[in-house]
Amino acid sequence: MGARAAADPVLSRIAWPDDSPRVCLVGGAVRDALLGVVHGPDVDLVVEGDAIALATAVGHQLGGQVIAHARFGTARIQLAHGRHLDLVTARRETYAKPGALPDVEPGDLSDDLARRDFTVNAIAYVLHGEGAGGIIDPHDGRADIAAERIRTLRPGAFHEDPSRVVRALRYAARLGFRMEESTEAEARAAALAVDLGSSRVADEASRLLAEDSAAVALAMAAALGVTWIDPDPRRDDRLAALVGALAQPGAPAPAPWALRLGLGVVPDAARMASLPAWARALAAEVRAGLERAPELQGDPVPSSVDAMLGQMPGAAQVGALVGGAGVVAEWWAQWRDMAPEVTGSDLVAAGVPPGPAIGRALRAVRAAMLDGRVDGRGEQMALALAEAGSYR
Repeated sequence: MGARAAADPVLSRIAWPDDSPRVCLVGGAVRDALLGVVHGPDVDLVVEGDAIALATAVGHQLGGQVIAHARFGTARIQLAHGRHLDLVTARRETYAKPGALPDVEPGDLSDDLARRDFTVNAIAYVLHGEGAGGIIDPHDGRADIAAERIRTLRPGAFHEDPSRVVRALRYAARLGFRMEESTEAEARAAALAVDLGSSRVADEASRLLAEDSAAVALAMAAALGVTWIDPDPRRDDRLAALVGALAQPGAPAPAPWALRLGLGVVPDAARMASLPAWARALAAEVRAGLERAPELQGDPVPSSVDAMLGQMPGAAQVGALVGGAGVVAEWWAQWRDMAPEVTGSDLVAAGVPPGPAIGRALRAVRAAMLDGRVDGRGEQMALALAEAGSYR
């Protein structure tokens, strides 16, 4: 663990002020270091004192931008290349009612670890101050990492905040862990309260859907009884096909998590989710494309394929391919950008007056090219002039 911290290009540059309070690395960075896997760019630090004052000093050292939130006693040091450090004043939390934002008051490290969601995320590594270089693990998180299990820190954690059910599923799927028996029982009991209409639940769901292991997490959610998972037995196959669809040459690039929302979640729940309107729109579009896939299967006429796909949003095109319309990939790679050799200027020069006839003629030529009915510029020009009603 110490070697990981020493090798980190950001943490290794920090010269902690002599009078600064104890500082600990916490959360996913510690968990992933103990697992020996790569962690993302975010680093979470708990400060047993004034986190904002410390962030200001450290941010000056690192040349980063400090964004403070005095109300919560937190600060972010934004660094180059997308890295950032989040410093939090150690605190304790209570919940007035399930799903509500927590009431926060200052505390010490033990309070801060106790407020966390799961034991595997409630481990601290002391970077500076008393016990520097040591690991603090009051909830036996290391034992749960070794046993590959997700366990809540206390009974009632899912009742306090149903979004934790989604978070537990995300971690279990990503890490290849399972829920500890009593944790799973509580998650099952809370499944009906896991409502996508809640902003906290929806936010966690978007994070789950953004992960490569989303299909596994959704299957686990369905097994628990979460009601908004699409029960279609083809769900997993469709989510797997999405990966291949987005990898096709020329494929559009809408946000994958929003497409998974459309493919893995019941349409009514996706439509009513407390998520950005653009994401809900993409979910509806990919589902619409999925439902239209049969129209593009078999041996469709290329010009008919072109006319249909040309009117469909990119997400709907992806949905059609996921639904088995393999011709979509051919359209992306070869047909979509096919253009006649003949141009509108050529037709004007040949005596066709500017106007709608030119567009109609060029569309007719493109359709004929796709269907293999014209070969070369001469045949294209002849068809265009005939379509425009001008014969020379």
